[in-house]
Amino acid sequence: MRNKEKFDDRLEAGASGTKAVVVKSGKKKKKVWIILLILLVVIVAAVLFFAKKMTKQVETVSNQTEVLPIEKRDMSDTISLKGSISGISKVNVTSKAQSEITSMNVQIGDEVKAGDLLCTLDSVSIEERIAELEKSISNSNAVTNINNKQASDAVAQARKDQKKSLDEAQTEINHAQENFEGTQMLYNQGEADFPTLLAAQRAVETAKQNYENVLESTNRAIESAQDALRLGRYQDSDSTQKDTLKDLREQLEDCEIKAPCGGVVTAVNVSVGDVNAEKVTILTIEDTSSLKLVASVTEADILKIQEGMKAVITADATGEEEIEGEITRVVRVKASPADGQAAGGGYSVELSVKNNELLVGMDAKAKVMIEDRGEVLAVPYDMIRYDEEGNTYVLTATMNDDGTATAVRKDITVGDEIDYYTEVTGGDVNEGDLLVYDYTGTITDGQIFSPATGMPGGMDDGMIDEAIPVGSVSSDTVASNVEVVN
Repeated sequence: MRNKEKFDDRLEAGASGTKAVVVKSGKKKKKVWIILLILLVVIVAAVLFFAKKMTKQVETVSNQTEVLPIEKRDMSDTISLKGSISGISKVNVTSKAQSEITSMNVQIGDEVKAGDLLCTLDSVSIEERIAELEKSISNSNAVTNINNKQASDAVAQARKDQKKSLDEAQTEINHAQENFEGTQMLYNQGEADFPTLLAAQRAVETAKQNYENVLESTNRAIESAQDALRLGRYQDSDSTQKDTLKDLREQLEDCEIKAPCGGVVTAVNVSVGDVNAEKVTILTIEDTSSLKLVASVTEADILKIQEGMKAVITADATGEEEIEGEITRVVRVKASPADGQAAGGGYSVELSVKNNELLVGMDAKAKVMIEDRGEVLAVPYDMIRYDEEGNTYVLTATMNDDGTATAVRKDITVGDEIDYYTEVTGGDVNEGDLLVYDYTGTITDGQIFSPATGMPGGMDDGMIDEAIPVGSVSSDTVASNVEVVN
C-alpha cells in the first residue's frame, strides 16, 4: 500500500510538473506575437508617414509655378543660314592642245601663284603635224601663185586683145563713114545713084554694129579672166589648211598650262598619260585672296534676302569668333540636285567673308540681319493671354510677405513675333516685372500661388542660354516650395 501511495504521489507530482512546463511555454509564444504585432504596427505607421510626406512633397512641387523678370531683348529679325567656305572666284583650267598629258605638277590642296606651271602636254606630235602642214601649204601656195599669175596675165592679155579689136572695128567705122560722105557728095552732084548712096550708109551702120559686137565679146573675155583670178585668190584666203595650221599653232602654245591666278587647287580631273580633249576641265583653282560663304536658303526666306544685307558668320574652326559678312549675290533660281547646291530649298546666296584664316570647304553658319530692331521689351508668345473681347494681357507676380505670390493681370499691346518672343509695344508692364510662366493656364488674376525659380517649363537648354541671363532672378524676390492657397 505504501508503495502504491508513493507511486501515486510521484505520478501526481509528475503530472503537476508537466502542467507547469506547458503553461510556461504558452506564455513565451504570446509574448513573441505581441512583439511582432508591435513591430508591424510601427512599420505600417512609418510607411504611411513617409508615403504621406512624399505625396505632400510631390503635390507641393507640382503646384509650383516659375516666375522670371520681364526683360528687354534683341528682337532683330534674322535668318540663319548654313553653307561652306569657297574662294571668291573659281577658274576651270583647260587647254586647246589635243595631246597626251606628260606631267602634272600640282595636286588637290596645293597653293599656286599666277604664272606657276601647272602641267605640260606632248608638243612633239603637234610640231610634226605643223611641219607637214606647212610643207603642204607651201606647195599649195606655189601652185596657187602660178595659177594666180596665169590668171592675172590672162586678164591683161584680154584687155590688150580688146583694145586691138576695138581699134580695128573703129577703123572700119571710119572708112565706111568716109566712103558714105564721098558717095553722098557724088549723089548730090548727080554723079551717083541712090542705091549706091544707100549701100554706103548701110556699110557705116554695119561697121558700128561690128564695133559693139567686138566690145561685148572682149568684155566677156576680160570678165572671165578676172573671175578666174578672183577665184584663185578666194580659195587661197579660205584655205582649210591654213585654218588647221592656225589651230595647231594655238594648240602648241597651250602645251604648257600656267596658273591664270593665285589660289588653291580644288580639283584635278586628269592624270599623266591621259589624252586631253578641248574644253575638258583639267583642274580647278579657287582664288582664295578673298573668301565667300555659299549658303542654301529655303523658299520661306529667299524673298526676304537682298544684296547688301549685313551678316554675322561663325565657324567651328574659329570658335565663338563672330566674322563680319555681307550678302553679295542672291540666286533666286532653284537649283537641281546635280548643280551641287545645298539641299535647303534649292535657292542660294553668297556672302563676303572678312577673314582669310578659314579654309575652302569648311562648314560655316551665317545670321543675316533682315531688320535691326535693337533691344525691346518682350515676353514669350505662349505666355500672352486673350480675354473675351480679344484684349491681350499677361499675368505678373506680386510677392507676399509669407513667400507666396499673387497673380496680377497687366494689359499689353503686342508687336512682331520673333522666334520664341513677342515684342511688347505698349501697356502696363515694365522691365523687371515678374512674369508668371503658367503653361497650364490654371492661374487666374488675383490667385495666390507658389512661385519657383529655375528654367521655365517647355523651354530647352539652348533657348534658356539665349533668352534668360544667369542670375536674372534673386532669392530675395522669389520664394519656393509654398502650396497654392485659394
